[in-house]
Amino acid sequence: MKGATIRDVARRARVSHQTVSRVINGQENVTAETRERVLAAVRELGYVPSAVARSLSSSRTHTLGMVTTDVSDHFFAEAVAGAEAEARKRGYFLIIGSIEEGSEDDERTYLRLMLERRVEGLIVAVPRLRSDIDLAGADHVDIDNRRGGHEATAYLVAQKHRLIATITGPLDWPSARARLDGYRDALRDTGIPADRSLVEPCVDWGLDSGRRAADRLLGSVPKLTAIFAQSDLLALGAIAALRARGMRVPQDVSVVGFDDIPVSSVFDPPLTTVRQPMREVGELAARLVGDRAASSRKAKGARHMLRAPLVIRGSVARLDGARARA
Repeated sequence: MKGATIRDVARRARVSHQTVSRVINGQENVTAETRERVLAAVRELGYVPSAVARSLSSSRTHTLGMVTTDVSDHFFAEAVAGAEAEARKRGYFLIIGSIEEGSEDDERTYLRLMLERRVEGLIVAVPRLRSDIDLAGADHVDIDNRRGGHEATAYLVAQKHRLIATITGPLDWPSARARLDGYRDALRDTGIPADRSLVEPCVDWGLDSGRRAADRLLGSVPKLTAIFAQSDLLALGAIAALRARGMRVPQDVSVVGFDDIPVSSVFDPPLTTVRQPMREVGELAARLVGDRAASSRKAKGARHMLRAPLVIRGSVARLDGARARA
């Protein structure tokens, strides 16, 4: 069955097809009465405007771009899913470019590609964006990594832990540095001296790195009672290292992660962790970019921080009096 055309709508609303086009494209030089008559005709006929035709007539592509790292990663995939859903809800298509790790020219290549595709707005979800790429005036959406690191550490302190180690992600990632700052803030707030031997950086966020980091920590600080790992995979790797030494979690050593990946809730013990709301990050980014694209007014960039809440499960135990004083 052939769908209704713009001329069908014009005949039903008793206006010209140019007037229908102005209403569909949101132009303001139409009276309220005429606009309502056109919209009523659109609804009655089930008219669906052609995206291509709208782009040609309005110089708009109704397309947003998103440049991100490996979309097979759970959290970047969540951000992409959130952005795509929000974009679709607002009538935009989303073009996604995935940057390969270690490819120095990918950022510029994809940014140029997006411009060639005439995207109306761009989301850049690259944690280590090269400093020579100018994004001045852009909105910045992130989770509050520093607060998340603080809440994770403060919870361990509240459970009477004093020898609290941290396993960090790569410290060239701003998120890793912020989480480390949060860890140090929590220790300082409670009067616990910061000990550099309790900070173990990793080259990545994975299981093997967590296992090796925990082994190094246990070799230098055998009496530690808690570990704050900056990712759930680092935390699970640390738990594997503890178990290989015959140590129990949480009875001997408590562990807190960061991410809340799906397996963390069904692991034994279920992992206490900080939840990254990455789908919400993607949704907010698409909303901000879509609002800018739809507005003719220029706006200054702003920083938007989403809270990363602590999810308490079974991998942390409260210390008894003797161990807490040790």
